[in-house]
Amino acid sequence: MKPGVSFLGARLTPRQARMMRMLEFLVRVCVLALPLYLVIWLGLDLYPLQLAVASQSAWLLQAAGYGVVQEGTGLTADGFGFFIIPDCTGWKSMLFLFALVLAVPGISLRRRAWGLALGMPLIWLGNLARVTGVVATQGAWGTDAALVIHDWLFQAGLVALVLGIWIVWLLWVKNKLTFPTAFLHRI
Repeated sequence: MKPGVSFLGARLTPRQARMMRMLEFLVRVCVLALPLYLVIWLGLDLYPLQLAVASQSAWLLQAAGYGVVQEGTGLTADGFGFFIIPDCTGWKSMLFLFALVLAVPGISLRRRAWGLALGMPLIWLGNLARVTGVVATQGAWGTDAALVIHDWLFQAGLVALVLGIWIVWLLWVKNKLTFPTAFLHRI
């Protein structure tokens, strides 16, 4: 909504127009977050994602020299068991990035697609780093340290990763950053 435009018969000041754009963005984020609640409410099976995270985490840990055994979605390292539950897959972070990218008004579908095509794999990798980091921390410093890392550091880290990707994407689509454009023209 542009400054000076009327809304419900009243002319908006530039500040009010900005507030209306912010409200529009927030409403879009809320609507686009509804699938999160739908997945939780329906109890959808995320086993394929869990299995993928477990397999890739086991491979990374084995490549780093850890003695890890995978059984389904479970990992055993140094006699300690870890289970990759649905919340360990990063699906909520990916859905949140999806909602943030789609909620910004006035952006072309092509730029949204680029943001998601580059952002989703980064979140997947960040989540794998989180899972392998917790297993490695448990092996090095024990269960208490692993729980602190899992419950605090990596939770905040994944939120920061999602917001960081979104902010970089937003700066790029608003032409404040040019590095992805030069890179994309070479592809």
